[in-house]
Amino acid sequence: MVVIMRRLKLLLLIPFILQFYGCEKSEPTIPKDAVIARRIDKVMIDAYDIPQLFKSEGVEYNAVSSLNWPETYPYLPTVDFAVAHNGNNLLIHYRVTEKRTLGTMEKDLDPVYKESCCEFFCMNEGDSLYYNIESNCLGSILMECGKGRDNRTISKEDNLQRIDRWASLGRKSIGLIEQETHWELALVVPVSSFWRHNFGTLSGKTFLVNVYNCVGSGDDRQYVTWNPIDTPSPDFHRPEYFRRVYFAN
Repeated sequence: MVVIMRRLKLLLLIPFILQFYGCEKSEPTIPKDAVIARRIDKVMIDAYDIPQLFKSEGVEYNAVSSLNWPETYPYLPTVDFAVAHNGNNLLIHYRVTEKRTLGTMEKDLDPVYKESCCEFFCMNEGDSLYYNIESNCLGSILMECGKGRDNRTISKEDNLQRIDRWASLGRKSIGLIEQETHWELALVVPVSSFWRHNFGTLSGKTFLVNVYNCVGSGDDRQYVTWNPIDTPSPDFHRPEYFRRVYFAN
């Protein structure tokens, strides 16, 4: 009987011993103000499938509707985005309805911000480097990394080729459409595309993020943001206005 009681006591102590020595996995601390990027447990994901996948998984969309410079740039298009991940890839879906749509640049690393464009700026919380992933309505991408607007490092083309993308308007030039147009863009961005870091997996990480929509050329420009920016004129390179996004386990 004494032996049995001793064994029972040892069994009861095992969870405390494991926790003391760090053998028991602790639950991550999720920032209270963070947007949760859901994890989708699917290994292979094509950009073409993201809209339907997000719908079936119930992924929430976020409005990009902060009109920070209304006196100079008063137009507010209808824009939202959703973000999720599968551990190894960042998954983004943009939906845009605007009164004019410009898309002529078919090559990566072109200045796509001059056309109908959505931009995802992000950094690992606690870091000083941030990435800008800028995509026009055709899915052409400009991606850079650095600590500020100046002296940014441009991604190599072979790095961008690993990013799968789907554009509802197609990948060829559409010129300028002078009427209300709805377009969508989906991206599958491998963690390896963040070439200045070795993230390994997105699971459990917190990024600081802002998302933008713009048409940065012509007489009728537009600049809207997800998280508000308090600057005299449009300036997306302001990490102090990024918002927390937590990538769920």
